[in-house]
This record gives sequence, structure tokens and C-alpha cells, in this order.
Amino acid sequence: MGRRIIFVFICLVFVACSGEKAVVIPDSVLSKEKMAEVMLDIHLMEASMNISGVNPNKIDLAGSKVPLNIDVLKKHNLTKKQYDESFSFYSNHPELLSQVYQQILNDLSKLQAEVSNKK
Repeated sequence: MGRRIIFVFICLVFVACSGEKAVVIPDSVLSKEKMAEVMLDIHLMEASMNISGVNPNKIDLAGSKVPLNIDVLKKHNLTKKQYDESFSFYSNHPELLSQVYQQILNDLSKLQAEVSNKK
């Protein structure tokens, strides 16, 4: 019985110590939810442009090349700097970026269901 208790204790310590430390998202970085919203809009915009045959990275507006992502950033009241800093943070924390993309996939599934229900 004593060995069983020691074994369980060692297992609990091992599990507790092996857990990843929670990463604190700085105030200057978008929350996972907001980052997912912005990235979803960017991906949808890029997909739309690809389908229509237009280069999704730039489009000629009044003779100047303007990144289309700027429209998405304006929609979300963000600056390019805010987005770039947030994207850099999540890129350096793959476990968090994975969670952001999981949210994007969930949101895409909801959108797909809504479109299917309207048919």
C-alpha cells in the first residue's frame, strides 16, 4: 500500500512539473479572440481575391499600391503596428498561435453552417 501511495505521489509531481507555464499575453498584444477575428477577416479577404484572380497582397488604387489588409485593420480599428506586434508575439508562441487558428477553424465552421442553412 505504501509503494502505491509513493507511486501515485511521484506521478502527480511528474505531471505537475511537466505542465507548460502559462504565457502571459502583454496588454499591447491583441487577445487570442481578437487576433482570431482579424486573421479570419484577412484570410477571407485573401481567399476572395485569389478566387477572383487579383493579387491579394496589393491592388492598384488610384495609381498607388495599397496593401488590402489595411481595410481589415481599419474595420477592427487597429494600426498595422498593433497587428504586426501581435502577429510577431503569436508567431513566437506556437502553442498560442495554434489556439488562435483553432478559433479561426471554429469560426469558419460556423460560417459554413450558416451558408449551408441559407440554401
